[in-house]
Amino acid sequence: MQQSNQKKSGFTLIEAVVSAAIAALVFVAVSRMMVSALQMSRTGSSHLTNLLAADIVLQQILLDLKQATAIVSDDTQLAAGKLELEKLYWESDSANPGLTAVSYRLADDGRGLLRNSEGSDHRYYPDRRISLSFRRVKVGTRNASGLIIDLKISTPPDETEQHRFRRFVYLESLPENRALVNDYQPVQN
Repeated sequence: MQQSNQKKSGFTLIEAVVSAAIAALVFVAVSRMMVSALQMSRTGSSHLTNLLAADIVLQQILLDLKQATAIVSDDTQLAAGKLELEKLYWESDSANPGLTAVSYRLADDGRGLLRNSEGSDHRYYPDRRISLSFRRVKVGTRNASGLIIDLKISTPPDETEQHRFRRFVYLESLPENRALVNDYQPVQN
């Protein structure tokens, strides 16, 4: 009888179990990395969305304040996030400016910001919790008027991510501020 010197190839049961355990560990590690990456992506996305929402709201407020001829709100209303102003506008068929009223206030349900202009309301970001306040300030030796805008915006649905933006605005179009910079005196020779 001759014995064959051939080696049998194949996996034993122990080798199969060990390879399955190693594959499971690699799968768990990779899936945890992917979950972590998705959470970071979601956080980054909500952060950018908040920045964009705040920028749009601030830019609209700044545009209105740049054309403001009067701030009608008193300090209590401003602190509560209610801004009422009169601003200049130009009609397409006239070279003379007119005045219109614009107001901002927080929505009653705490979500979004309402802007009223010429009798029509527009609600910015009704899915986000927004907190807004204004504070009138005097600056410089000549006591020029300005506003500090304090805006907070939260990411839905759990509102765990909140961003705060503070901005000083010099109210250059108010008559009292224009008088400060338009006191041109000719040079005497």
